[in-house]
Amino acid sequence: MILIILGTQKFQFNRLIKKVDKLIEDDQIKDSVIAQIGYSNYKPINYKFSDFFDQSEFDSLINKSDIIITHGGVGGIVSSLKKNKKIIVVPRLKKYREHIDDHQLEIARAFQRKNLVILNENLNELCNDISKIESFEPIHYVKDNKKIICEIKKFISKVK
Repeated sequence: MILIILGTQKFQFNRLIKKVDKLIEDDQIKDSVIAQIGYSNYKPINYKFSDFFDQSEFDSLINKSDIIITHGGVGGIVSSLKKNKKIIVVPRLKKYREHIDDHQLEIARAFQRKNLVILNENLNELCNDISKIESFEPIHYVKDNKKIICEIKKFISKVK
């Protein structure tokens, strides 16, 4: 199962939801898919979704999933890493009005540099990334990894 996590901030991410819908329609994604779509106004046709899940349902879905596709929010990434999930990060981008800036791209790159996630910067490559994730071996995530926390804090202080 593929779980899509789009977070709880009041920004749409229709671009990703539509792409996954099209890949399923074209039979390029065969796994079952469920998504937490947040404030996106596009409603998927080819897979199950909810605007939000309560915490216990969210945790259960992460546990059941084989692959996580998430926006570049730290919460979704870290929640998935703690459960040793294989993660594809598709950051929200300012140019598509998905966020106020491109900080999610920087966060995703920091996790990618640590070999914790696969970063998708081009949705036309999403199907390839889903294929690659099968053999992707992320390093083991250490909950109190001071180095990555320090990197994220440095980035956040620059954004402020």
